[in-house]
Amino acid sequence: MALAPLMLPRLIDSKKCAEPDITEDSAILYFSLEEKFPIGCVMDMLDDDMDLLLLYHGTSKAAPNIHHCCFFASPKLGQSMYKVNMVSQPNGFIDGISVTIYDSIDVWEDELESDLLSHEASFDFIEAMTAAKLLSVFCKMNYDG
Repeated sequence: MALAPLMLPRLIDSKKCAEPDITEDSAILYFSLEEKFPIGCVMDMLDDDMDLLLLYHGTSKAAPNIHHCCFFASPKLGQSMYKVNMVSQPNGFIDGISVTIYDSIDVWEDELESDLLSHEASFDFIEAMTAAKLLSVFCKMNYDG
């Protein structure tokens, strides 16, 4: 996460970070954006500049103008373990992002799977990994090292 502000200064600014929510297994950091961006623009920035994997992008069944999106770092031994979540306003713009940093790979994988499954029932996915694909990404990590 030390490189993120350098790679994405328009999205991740340590001065715009709310007080972190720290638990035994993770830390959640919320970054408010100085400038609001369309969700597609933010998704492109994360995909291009951070080389993250898309877990899901979907719209709420109850409010179709609201998008939820989650990206996560490619699991590699010795690398940072984190995910990035965002929720759009009804106009499709993002005014902040949430970054969760994990201390344990097992907790990280469980949280990603839980996040994915919790969105399946109440969201229409535009694009999403399956739970099996997510598991295979983590299993493959042992071979790619």
